[in-house]
Amino acid sequence: MSRSWVVLIMACLLMASAGVYYLSQSDQTISQPTLTIETGTIEKKAVAVGSIVPAHSVSIKSQNNGIVGEIYVKVGEKVKQGQALIKVSPNPTPKALTDASTDLMRSQAALESAKQKLNNLQRLLDEKIIPANFDEYVSARSEVKSAQADMMQKRQNLELIRSGEATVGDAKLSSTIYAPIDGTVLNLKVEVGEPIISTESSQAATEMMSLADMKAMIFKGSVSEHDAAMLAPDMKAMITVAPFPDKPIQGLLNTVAIQSQKRNNPTDTEAKSFDNGFEVEVDNLDIPSDIHLRSGFSANADITLKKVENVLVVPERALKFEGEVPMVLIPDSSKQGFHTQPVTLGLSDGIHVEVLKGVNQGQTVVDNSMVGIDVE
Repeated sequence: MSRSWVVLIMACLLMASAGVYYLSQSDQTISQPTLTIETGTIEKKAVAVGSIVPAHSVSIKSQNNGIVGEIYVKVGEKVKQGQALIKVSPNPTPKALTDASTDLMRSQAALESAKQKLNNLQRLLDEKIIPANFDEYVSARSEVKSAQADMMQKRQNLELIRSGEATVGDAKLSSTIYAPIDGTVLNLKVEVGEPIISTESSQAATEMMSLADMKAMIFKGSVSEHDAAMLAPDMKAMITVAPFPDKPIQGLLNTVAIQSQKRNNPTDTEAKSFDNGFEVEVDNLDIPSDIHLRSGFSANADITLKKVENVLVVPERALKFEGEVPMVLIPDSSKQGFHTQPVTLGLSDGIHVEVLKGVNQGQTVVDNSMVGIDVE
């Protein structure tokens, strides 16, 4: 046999072997990664971003202009209602002091004149020249009382300007500011000697310090408008505080703002509607005894919108959609290794989804996200 015939026979044998191998491989079912349908819990949440703050706080401002004379408390100190906080010393201008002194002298002169007029009429009354109900006599008595009240008011005003202290009847006027509530000093924004603008001024009053009841803390933050549309008071919330990420705090949603403050993007004047943020408050916090919350701790709140338990669940990645119809892939002995099965879906948390109809517990489905990937 010639060499060419040997080569031809070998080539035919190789081609035949390749054909047999191809046919045998084409008859094999492709192995696909699978998942098992199990029961679980699906919880849909809204996430609010914010911080821990006191439920009740007050800003301390002065009703009198002046300068800070004394500060009686420190930041972090606990105070009782009525406790002295700051003394504001008067700092009148020379003109204000001169005007007040001049007003008092004028008032004193007016009182002396009114008394003299009344004395003259009193002598006429004593001599029975005029009756007791004589108009000028009655008016003179009234003018004396009015002048006395005016002089007292001018004297008190001068005392306030000079010392910041005065007495009106049984009441004592003082430029010392007292704590309006029991609480803790959160901050101190002034130093001794700084000028103070009062609440009676046309300008913004000086905020000197803040007090808060640190025993009642709440979460205050904001959510997107889409989440806000589904929120309602008394929904359960789970607070995660940045310094204590492994110690969640339970609470109840108390307030949802009825108007957006664009809190999610406050500096963007061209913010679209989906940038709107609605303020929320969560109270009734169940704070663990081994942590101490401070005002301003950053925190997130997971607010439960809806929750289902003991339902059939499947990872969303395992689903295949034909148009808008969700499908699962059921493994079989076909060439591709599966066929599609329509399912009815329920609640989703973005990772897993509830299956209402189409599969049974313990049933095996193909992981659609892994189809076509060679898995050893």
